[in-house]
Amino acid sequence: MVGMVHDAMGIPNISPDVGVECLIGDDTWDGPNEDTYRFLKWLQEAECPLYPGCENFTALSFLVQLLHLKVLSGWTDKLFTMLLELLKKSYPEGVKLPSSYYEANKITIELGFTYKTWDACPNNCMLFTNEDENLDTCDVCKASRYKPIASSASTSANDGKKLPAKQVRYFPLKPRLQRLFMSSKTSLLMK
Repeated sequence: MVGMVHDAMGIPNISPDVGVECLIGDDTWDGPNEDTYRFLKWLQEAECPLYPGCENFTALSFLVQLLHLKVLSGWTDKLFTMLLELLKKSYPEGVKLPSSYYEANKITIELGFTYKTWDACPNNCMLFTNEDENLDTCDVCKASRYKPIASSASTSANDGKKLPAKQVRYFPLKPRLQRLFMSSKTSLLMK
């Protein structure tokens, strides 16, 4: 789990033998920045047991595995929150689990597991981003951006929101490149 935190924050795994001067170099060092504080916080979380006396899981490893199960099994956010509540009641006092999916998701965002969702043309002609963000039809093939509404029952179930016909999930390039260049091994390969 500690290695996963190192990878997520883009900080190389360094053996305890390496001196601080190797990390700092010849530049003057102003002390840890905000990213370093976040890294140290998550490094501490990665070593913290799920509950006092637990030897099989840390709080972070257990949460990551639960989120993985959610994705693989297609659980809803509500089901995940209900499961967290049940687990908190069933585990001993002092268990370190978030109370809801929202809180668990905030942790994944802090670790850098984020993506952006864009609506796309159902025929793969264009993305509805930037200046095209407010369009209802594709400029190329004139296909509707949204799924057709079948009946009034489905409208009430969706609270009147239009559902996109197709979506694309995009992992932003800038944070990924920053993480790649933070590691000494991958930065040499990137040049």
